[in-house]
Order: sequence, then C-alpha cells, then structure tokens
Amino acid sequence: MSFLQANGIETPYLILPKINIMAEPCNRVYSSYFPILLILALGAFLLLFHLDHRPFWQDEAETACLAKNVLKYGVPLAYDGVNMISQEQGHEYDENFLWRWSPWLQIYVTAAAFRLGGLTTFAGRLPFAILGLMCIFLVYQLVRHNFGDRAWALWAAALLTCCVPFLLYARQCRYYSLGAFLTLASLYAFREKWQSKMFPALLLCFSLGLLFYANYLLFLSFTGAALLAAGLLYSSEMPLARSLKLIMAVGIIILPGLFLFSIQQQAAMVSLGAILANLENYFGDFFQFMFPLPLGFFLLWRWGRLLWTRSGLSEAPQEKFILFLSLVVLGNILILTPAPQGEFRYLVHLYPLCAIVLGWIVCRAWRYQKFSGVLLAMLLLGTNWLYVLPMDWLGIISRPVHNDPHMLIYPNLPLKLYISELSSPYPDVNQNLIRFFQTHARPGETILTAYGDLPLQFYTPYRVFGGLGGPIVETQPPDWLVPRWYTRWNRQYDLNESEVLIRQLLAHSTDYRPIILPAEDEIFGNQPDPFFHRFIPPIESIAPLIVYEKNPPTRQKP
Repeated sequence: MSFLQANGIETPYLILPKINIMAEPCNRVYSSYFPILLILALGAFLLLFHLDHRPFWQDEAETACLAKNVLKYGVPLAYDGVNMISQEQGHEYDENFLWRWSPWLQIYVTAAAFRLGGLTTFAGRLPFAILGLMCIFLVYQLVRHNFGDRAWALWAAALLTCCVPFLLYARQCRYYSLGAFLTLASLYAFREKWQSKMFPALLLCFSLGLLFYANYLLFLSFTGAALLAAGLLYSSEMPLARSLKLIMAVGIIILPGLFLFSIQQQAAMVSLGAILANLENYFGDFFQFMFPLPLGFFLLWRWGRLLWTRSGLSEAPQEKFILFLSLVVLGNILILTPAPQGEFRYLVHLYPLCAIVLGWIVCRAWRYQKFSGVLLAMLLLGTNWLYVLPMDWLGIISRPVHNDPHMLIYPNLPLKLYISELSSPYPDVNQNLIRFFQTHARPGETILTAYGDLPLQFYTPYRVFGGLGGPIVETQPPDWLVPRWYTRWNRQYDLNESEVLIRQLLAHSTDYRPIILPAEDEIFGNQPDPFFHRFIPPIESIAPLIVYEKNPPTRQKP
C-alpha cells in the first residue's frame, strides 16, 4: 500500500505505468550510449596510460623546445641564448631567430600545455592525446549523425581505437592528431547544411583554416583532394556563391601564414623526379599500415563493376560517402607525391577516414554473412595480417636488417606489442643519454652529438649542438662527443657537419676517452613511424651506445 492510499487518497492507476514508461527511454538511452562510452574508455586508456613512459624524440623535442621559448619570449624563437634549434641546417629561422619553417599552431598548443602542466613530457603530449580521443568520438558522431547507422559508427570508432599506428602518432607532441581532428571537423561540417546555416559554414571555414596552421602540406593535399571529390560527387550540394564565399574566407584566414612561413623555400625542394619514388613509398606504407590491400581490391572491383554495368551506386548516400572518402584519400596521396620527403606522417590525418571506410566494409560483410563479418572484424581489430601478409606474398615490401619480428612490419598482434611497451620500461636511447649527462656532465660543459641534440636541449641545461643543424662555429673542442652508429646525410647527400666534426676530433684518439653505455644505440628513439617503431628491445644487438669524454688536463676535474 502506498503512502497516499494509506491516508485515504485515491491513487490514479496510471501513476505506476507512467513511471515505467519514463524509465524505459532512460534504459534505451543508456544502452544506446554504453558501447561508445566503452570504446572511448578503452581509447582513453590506450592514449593516456604511461603517456610519458619515453622522453621526447628528436621531432617532438623540436616542438617542445620551441614551445618552451614561446613561454619565455612570446613567439617561437630558435635560439634561447644557449642552444639553437634546427634540423634543416639553419634554414628554419630568419636573422632574428624567428621560426618560419613550419606553422605555429602545434607550438602554441604545446606552450599552453606547458603553462598549465609544467615543462614535462606528460604535459606536452596530453593535448594531442586528448585530440586523438576526440577523433574517435567524432568518427562515431559523423557516421551516426549523418547516416543513422549505429553499427557502422561503432565499428568505425572501434577500428580507430585499436589502430596502433594511429595511437603511436596521437601520443606524440606533434601536429598529427591535431591535423586528424581538423580534417574530421571539416568533414562533419561539410555533411551539415553549410549551404544555408551559419554554424556549419563557420566550422568548415575555421577547421580548414586552422589545418593550414597545423601543417600547410596537409591543408594543400586534403583541401585539394576534398574539393575535387566534392565537385565530382556532390556538385548539386555546392551552390556557387556560397562556395566562393567560403573559399575566400579560408583564403583570408591563411593569408598571414603565406607570408610568415617559408613556404616558397620548401617549394624549391619539390622534385618531379621524386614522384615515382614517393608514389611507391606512399602506397607501400598505405597498404601496409593503413588500409589492407585485399579490401582495396574489393572497392576497386565493386565500383569498377558498377561503372561497367552503369548501374550506379547502391545504398546511397552511404556508399556515395564511402566513395567520396576513398577519392579524398587517393587525391591526398597523389597531391603529396611531388613534395619533398615522402614521409608516412603526412598521411596520418587520413586514419579516421580509413576507419570509416573499413567500418562500412565490416558491416557489409556482416550483413552478407555473419561469420565473414566476425572474421574480418577480428582480423582488423586484433592483427595486422591483412596488411602485411598480402604485401609480403606479392613481394612488394622488403624488410631492412634493422627490423625484427616484434615490429609492425612483420605479421603480429599490434595491440599486444603496444601494451607490452607501455607496461614495461623501455630502454630508450634518448632516455639513456639524458640520464647519463644529467649524472656525469658539469655546469657550463658542451656536448656535440651527431643526432638527438634536441631531446638533450630540452631535458638538460647544457650547451648541446650538432645534430642536423647548420654549420658549427664552436672555437673550443666540446667536452663530450656523441657519435651515432647510423650515419645521417643532409638534403644534398653530404655528411652533416656534426658527423664530419666528430670524425675529425676522434681521429686524434688521445684527446677523448670512450665510455660504453649498457644500452643499444637505436636510430631514433620513440619514433612513431610504424616502419621504424620498436615496441620491445631488439632481439639482436644493434650497436653499443658510446659517448666520448675529453681527457685531462684540458678538461679539469673538480
């Protein structure tokens, strides 16, 4: 008996059913959002767990050192009065040491993180890891909101969450996850009613404009490919007047950067002779680490058949959007081929697009035959077999001697390798050098290194020079030498000045004494490129890490 009935008050019989009716939608909402919340929780763990387990490597340290100078000077200067930041022989800055080689957005994002969290590895990487997590949610939201297919949205988000190369890049203090997030934001805005509504138009405009300030090479490749694909597939949804206004607005946003950054200097390095080599590198890496070659053949067969029979795209608008994304990815790669250095990092912003396409294929396989869908999902989520084995069987890839069977270039369980690295201390080459000099070097001493100068600059107070910087003008022999077993060359295919000087100094072997560290001399350290990244220590020894200390009496001991 209820309280109302006990007091002689009639209780309407609809009260109890009304409560149940209200609870039922709540249960549906909970069950509807629980899967994506679970995926986001997994993504948060994979992106944030032991985020600082390894120190910044060379490229990350470039961003971190510039961000540290932003806190000191307000703008990214390449010189702080002690050390010079350069990996391009001094071409990155002007006569006032103002950084003009690459856009500043990633630098100021890192500087803000340092301001809030201190000059730590965790703080520097945190905003980019959070952006990686936001990419996972935005992939889900883009598919669910526009197409109402919850299964497709969940599979796309899950595939991106379990994509180890994407996780490696998103945990870097660099523009990679920032570029991916802005790419997704622009796609989300494009599928909204930007033709008539202000907010989607502003979102599209600013996401593209900010993409330029994240990395203008990504901006040029993505916007060029997206514009062509949209004109081909969505021309009826692109009113001329509104489109021109949006293009002009984006142009106004990027205009200051066209003058501020040394784009013309890098454009001079474009080589038409490198197109074929870059095509081979990009497509080789794409099918090996981003999109399985057999599924690429499936899409070619499907759309080729539709074109041959002139039957048109089925299941529109879903398949039309998949074709759009595929053309954007293809256009990105083709536009990038004349650019200098066919580096895999210029494709990272395409990982969310590939996850959406792969999620759609998994759903099609499931609807065709449930066993096929489950098998395909397991292969994509848990292994890299579909990526590596076909390339291996066709003889498209060749494994260099410095790769071992515990890397992504071999058939593996990527998540197992990834968690193994995060859950156990890794003997990182930069970490070993940082700890050594923090312990053994003295205030005011100088360190000449063939590579890895920027991590030492960030984590130690010493004068560190060499690396890939410009001409060395030191008048006194350095107190420490750090040769590296892997020889590095400049863009003119000459030995770097640091390599030349170290060899000259070591030719007089009585001036320096070697100290062999109990560590491997890895090539990079925490390099995210899946072709080079090591998850566990190498099985076979690479080379010992050796530093050279200046002998007395020229170097006085206290």
